[in-house]
Amino acid sequence: MLKSEAFAASTRLQRFLRHVVEQSLAGKGDELKEYSIGTSVFDRDEQYDPRIDSIVRVEAGRLRAKLDEYYNGAGGSDDVMIRIPRGTYAPVFERRAREQPVGAAVAALPARRQSFSWRGGTAMLSAVVVAVVIAAWRSSAGDENTGPSGRTTVAVLPFTQYSTDPAVRLLAARLTDGVTAELSRFTAISVVSHTSALQFENARKPLKEIARALNANGVVEASIDVEGDAVRVQLRLVDAAVDRKSFIQEIEGNRAALPDLERRVAQAIEAEATRTLTPARR
Repeated sequence: MLKSEAFAASTRLQRFLRHVVEQSLAGKGDELKEYSIGTSVFDRDEQYDPRIDSIVRVEAGRLRAKLDEYYNGAGGSDDVMIRIPRGTYAPVFERRAREQPVGAAVAALPARRQSFSWRGGTAMLSAVVVAVVIAAWRSSAGDENTGPSGRTTVAVLPFTQYSTDPAVRLLAARLTDGVTAELSRFTAISVVSHTSALQFENARKPLKEIARALNANGVVEASIDVEGDAVRVQLRLVDAAVDRKSFIQEIEGNRAALPDLERRVAQAIEAEATRTLTPARR
């Protein structure tokens, strides 16, 4: 894989992929954090601060794109696929599903069942093809504003702040990114990518229109207020179907423990989204 055209020109991505795979196979997948990758792969020193230097997040995005490029090209016949889900740096290994051709399925029938007439065989084969197409269409179509497998989809807009302090602006950006990543860990909902939602930062558009553009059931708005080490998040969830706030909550945390605050904010969003925005309740 590392010698393929997708990776041959980037020694940085080669090091990144080799490191996370080797660490994961060694049973150290839980240790693959932004700081450890920055110091081990990208030669950052002990002063490295992921809140300021986003190299790991940026290169992780490039790595995911390169993996997709590889498996859509040279690795199209690989039996095992390596994926790095959003929100984590630990790779997962998936066996590629191989679909059995319809002709092979018919040929595998017992001999006594292959003795039907040509007209009957053609009708059965057509029925099988139609059934396969309908099943594939149903699995991919879903509801208009639902994610994979019919899951409710939410979009997290960039958190707002009303400070002239660059550190507070950076904090708001980090919280937005962190909450989005935490939401991607839940299986009950789907979350719009941070890059897609970022285009609507400071956008003066109705939230219903933004939700439609992002194909989301709900939109998360939030603002932050910082006093010393205390960080307060004013959280709002807007139901895109009726363009109405369905949830307002204030969550407070500590600047030195942002991952904990990000998890609690994500948990609150997930709980409310599955309760009020699920397709079954619409």
